[in-house]
Amino acid sequence: MSTTSEQPECFPLILDNIGFLLAKSCHVKDRLLDQHLAYPALSEELTSTQAKVLFQIYKFQSYRPSDIGKMLNVDKSSITRMVDRLEKKDLIKRQPDPEDRRSFLLYLTDKGRALVAEAMPLAMNALDELEQALNEEEKAQLRHCLKKIVTSYMGEECLAQLLKGTK
Repeated sequence: MSTTSEQPECFPLILDNIGFLLAKSCHVKDRLLDQHLAYPALSEELTSTQAKVLFQIYKFQSYRPSDIGKMLNVDKSSITRMVDRLEKKDLIKRQPDPEDRRSFLLYLTDKGRALVAEAMPLAMNALDELEQALNEEEKAQLRHCLKKIVTSYMGEECLAQLLKGTK
């Protein structure tokens, strides 16, 4: 058995691997978001994942938990626990879905809307910090490339739903 650390040629250097870089970038973004949301003046303790759920509900006004799970790539049991925690904090409320009796929609409470108003500037500061390593041209190139990747694998219905929240 060889003691050298040589890798077969089929293994790219980790920092050349797009999948690793995308995942690590997402991890760094979430850590920055957690740090910024730890701001002492924030009226409620909030994790990056909880903030993302609240932001999604805010953006779309009402939302099914399953849709949030898909959007955030979170499994059904995790999103259920998250919804339970946010509901216990009185940040969201569940109401029956008029289009599907088996499902319900999530809405922000007044307290939830107030917390989103507090947390959104902190989240934007975290994203600004993340982008500081890039100049404007690099940001535009990265945005273009990521948009191309995301839209090429997104179904028309999902893309339409996503675009609905950006108007």
